[in-house]
Amino acid sequence: MQNDSDRFFVLTGGPGSGKTSLIEALQAKGFATTPEAGRGIIRDQMAIGGPALPW
Repeated sequence: MQNDSDRFFVLTGGPGSGKTSLIEALQAKGFATTPEAGRGIIRDQMAIGGPALPW
C-alpha cells in the first residue's frame, strides 16, 4: 500500500502561469506546501537593486 505522504510534486512554469495560485489552492485544501522560491528572490533583489534580475 502506497503512503500518499511520501509523494512530492514540483510545479514549474513561466511568470503568470498560475504556480502561486495553485499552491494557495492546495494549501486551502489542507495539502502541505512550501512557498514559491522565485517570489522571494525577486522581492529581495528588487529591494537591494541586485544583479539577479534580468530586467
